[in-house]
Amino acid sequence: MEVSRLTISRLNTDLLTTPTADSLFGSIGFARLWETMGGTPVYWVARAGGKITALLPGVEFGRRPLKRFQSMPDGIYSRILSEARDNHARREMSRALLQAVAKAGYVKTYVTDFHGLMEVPETYAAQPCRTTVVDISDKDWRPPNRRLRRYIRKAEREGIALEHFQADRHLEKFVPLMQATEQRHGQKPRYPVEFFAALAALAETDNRIIWYYCEHEGRPVVSHISFIDGDLALHWQLYYDKTFSFLRANQFMLWKLVGELRQRGVRRLSLGASPPGASGLVDYKAKWGDDEYTYNCYVHKSGLGRFL
Repeated sequence: MEVSRLTISRLNTDLLTTPTADSLFGSIGFARLWETMGGTPVYWVARAGGKITALLPGVEFGRRPLKRFQSMPDGIYSRILSEARDNHARREMSRALLQAVAKAGYVKTYVTDFHGLMEVPETYAAQPCRTTVVDISDKDWRPPNRRLRRYIRKAEREGIALEHFQADRHLEKFVPLMQATEQRHGQKPRYPVEFFAALAALAETDNRIIWYYCEHEGRPVVSHISFIDGDLALHWQLYYDKTFSFLRANQFMLWKLVGELRQRGVRRLSLGASPPGASGLVDYKAKWGDDEYTYNCYVHKSGLGRFL
């Protein structure tokens, strides 16, 4: 099996049509979002008999000797894209791809094997992660927590109006909401305005991006960004103004998301990674379901990466 690294400009996009058809995270449009943050989208490609058999999408950041590779950035899951249906064959492909990545000289490599389908070489160190994955396939599903259900009913009585985010109408007000949320968490904004503008533009053509937004009396209240990848949705980023907590718009927005996902055939909702020590976040997620899910993020270090 031959493995090579290709940038988007060198990759015949026709070859991506079938393998990435069901994967938002493997699509070129999604990969190119990270260009707004100085990243270079790349596809590690496995070939057999001259034919592409598998792809591993990811993003490179930095320059050598400090270049790093992430599949994918910021809590987004990795996926080996292949038309092969045999699990053994797919695992062999993943091992070959990850071995090639490990030898590529990246100072650090991050691979998030949320689905547990990869065969990862021993040179990678496993870092356990956890989240809550809620089974929403039942048409009569509702949050198990009574207080949470009361909050949702209160929001309905308040007449909370949700909108799908549109950059020309909402971006200007969204930016200070995002900045204030990050400041409240003690950190600088992780993504530039250009990233969100590009994400909003992509959402107009790819309905696997669900971006809800809510205002109250002309002021931004809450924004949720979620992604659909196959039969799984990832509740990815949440920004909100605590001043409006009494409206319970956060809870209502997530409830409405579940309704939309279920109509579209999505069966599971991941509530995103739970960092160590974030007991409050874990408790909140448990109100939506007590289905704790563990998976591994794999890290490979070489050169200076061993000391950083």
